[in-house]
Amino acid sequence: MGNGGKVWLVGAGPGDPGLITQRGKEILSRADIVLYDRLVNPAILMGTREGAKLVDAGKAPRGKKMQQAEIHRQLIRHAKKGARVVRLKGGDPFVFGRGGEEAEALAQAGVPFEVISGVTAGVAAPAYAGIPVTHRGVSSEIVFQIGNRARGSVAGKTLVGYMTVEGLDEFLQGAIRLGFAKSTPAGLISGGTCRSQRILIKTVGTLAKSARRRGVQAPAVVVVGSVVALRRKLAWWDKRPLAGTRIVLTASESLRKGWREVLEENGAEVWEVPMTKTEACPPQAGWIPKIHRADWLIFTSAAAVRAFPGIVGDWRKIACCRVAAVGRSTAVVLESIGLKPDWVGPGPGSKELAQGWPKWAKGRVLHLTGDSGSGELAMLLRKKGLSVERLVIYRNQEARSIPFPVRDALARDGADWVVFASGTAAERFRKAIPQWTSEPRVVAIGPATVRAARKAGWKVCAVAKEPSVRGVLSAILRKS
Repeated sequence: MGNGGKVWLVGAGPGDPGLITQRGKEILSRADIVLYDRLVNPAILMGTREGAKLVDAGKAPRGKKMQQAEIHRQLIRHAKKGARVVRLKGGDPFVFGRGGEEAEALAQAGVPFEVISGVTAGVAAPAYAGIPVTHRGVSSEIVFQIGNRARGSVAGKTLVGYMTVEGLDEFLQGAIRLGFAKSTPAGLISGGTCRSQRILIKTVGTLAKSARRRGVQAPAVVVVGSVVALRRKLAWWDKRPLAGTRIVLTASESLRKGWREVLEENGAEVWEVPMTKTEACPPQAGWIPKIHRADWLIFTSAAAVRAFPGIVGDWRKIACCRVAAVGRSTAVVLESIGLKPDWVGPGPGSKELAQGWPKWAKGRVLHLTGDSGSGELAMLLRKKGLSVERLVIYRNQEARSIPFPVRDALARDGADWVVFASGTAAERFRKAIPQWTSEPRVVAIGPATVRAARKAGWKVCAVAKEPSVRGVLSAILRKS
């Protein structure tokens, strides 16, 4: 084409935001235009760049929102104008996703394209239910089927259906005609890999009736075969303490680094929706002399720790300084950059640090902080007779606006918990989503954040004892 335009057909995975591939995330972050499907978890769209155009190309059963021909037309038109276009599809674009049709249309129009495979629901949903679709000595063949007709033989086979729940009766009747017995184990996984995942294990003869009685909703995957019985031994997803829980993290990247992994390990579906971003201030000529004059350097945030190396450059410049951290989590970040604190406060905030300040820690104190700090720590330490100066080394800025599909999904479907690490985040998140169908419970870090969150209208249900993911996790588990 010569104008740089291109289309990427990207598999977003079956629902769990962590199951999109690394390559998919990288391409999504550079896209100019994203046409996304109905089954794409909106949290994944937080990975788009600010300013990217997001187009809802979803098609719901019995309620199509965009015709397939129109999708083809938009992909071709935008790419020919030079745009980087992502067609973001649930699961894998080439597994019952009409990705092949879109690729054909692009090829015919002379538009360059690339296919980025995704994790398909027919494998992932059973896996999250503890059902391996193949298993040595039990099943050596998989048949993926869309709709309600089953074909082929049954020996050593697993039958997996991608379907609406309304077609379940006919699909199971087809399995019986194929040769599966009514007593063969059968499982239905609704909302597979997501917060809403529901698992129903019955037999071929009883599954449809049970699904109707329990009101199981689409999207769903049905699995027929002896492998279904392995769930009794292999179930893992629903055994984690936060399984089925959605947690929204509003902290900046500098604070929440590594938080997603810990919360996901405990079963949570994590949406990262930062309300602030931090930016190191350009070093000033007078900063190094201030550091040289200090006897103590105090760090009360991970953001300050990460901004500090760019200021001093050489640790020999602080050889005569002692270092204090507000709490254990900040101390860990200090140690990660090669600074072992001489004293660690009890956390979580300035008040606790000042109250616990040791009597033997004398001399001039320099508090390295951000531009949104209140100055409370300096005031409290001065009351103890210390000489204290504040040095603002980073700025707290408002993060990107929340993409409308993410905002609408949260307002409509809600979350179980939202985490606030600052009053600013609580205030901004309230303004971003003022009305909720079901408002999330709030876990706040520190008393100042609790006060600000309540003032903004949030109901604070849990308070983290320290500004770390372990503190947040413990607070949530105490209330779960």
